[in-house]
Amino acid sequence: MTSASTVTPPGDRCPVCHEPTPAETRWWTLRSLHRTSEGEVEYCVGGCGCLVVLVDGEMVKCLRRVIRPEGSGL
Repeated sequence: MTSASTVTPPGDRCPVCHEPTPAETRWWTLRSLHRTSEGEVEYCVGGCGCLVVLVDGEMVKCLRRVIRPEGSGL
């Protein structure tokens, strides 16, 4: 994912959750990178809090940010 260091243009939306991403925030931040027998695995967090997992640059998993209500105990 080559866009890990780019910033969002004004009015752009997350491709995972489709929530608006504040302008000039980091689009994707690389959190972890591992070389495995399956290939190079990257874990990246979006400006909105979504998580994506890539193997050799291909998205294999995406997780939306979960907003839990206050007082839910979680």
